[in-house]
Amino acid sequence: MSTDDSSPLASDPPPTTDDDDKVQPTVRDALIGAAIGLLLIYGGTRISYWILRWLVIGVGLMFVGVMSAFVISVIWMKVSPRAHLIMSRARGHVRRDPQLGTLIRNVEAEAWEGDFRVRERTVEILIDGKKEPNPALVARARELVADFDTFERRLNDYLAQTAKEWASEAPELGADISALRLSSIKLRSGQPVLVDFDGPDVDVYWSCEYADGKFSGLDYDS
Repeated sequence: MSTDDSSPLASDPPPTTDDDDKVQPTVRDALIGAAIGLLLIYGGTRISYWILRWLVIGVGLMFVGVMSAFVISVIWMKVSPRAHLIMSRARGHVRRDPQLGTLIRNVEAEAWEGDFRVRERTVEILIDGKKEPNPALVARARELVADFDTFERRLNDYLAQTAKEWASEAPELGADISALRLSSIKLRSGQPVLVDFDGPDVDVYWSCEYADGKFSGLDYDS
């Protein structure tokens, strides 16, 4: 694969309208719409004039049908990565990078998400960007992926040293650090690279920062 940072991101047909200023509908909005539809259906049944009655009931049925379909599509996207990809592609929210693979836009996070394989596991990656991934951060992500062995070696050395330091005062935390496994890399504008981990306790969130070739600031939150 090319390592040229200037390589453009390939994309599925981009959206023909600027949707940054659009209000993104939510499941809550859809449920309210469905409730309005049910009220229209109920109200329609109490109208004596048959033409108006069926007109109101028809509008109510349309509300319920459209809103229910939206809720189902959202649930489908959440439980099926393939569905998420299909819906994102339809919206023009997919970009393909020669090194990073498929990047999918996360509108709420104002970022683009993807993943790459590292031997027996998958590492998620998040890159700042609204309509497009931030070019400087894409270039940085490519560098990390291209020389991932060095990145991983430095990370393992840092975790081993930190576990040793923490073990003297908190043996349990030292053991937890030794068990941490890289889960995601997040690149945000104007911030160090944030590295997230999977640990032995799923309710404890571990992370550290990476900048200038060095890791620092390992911390946890529960």
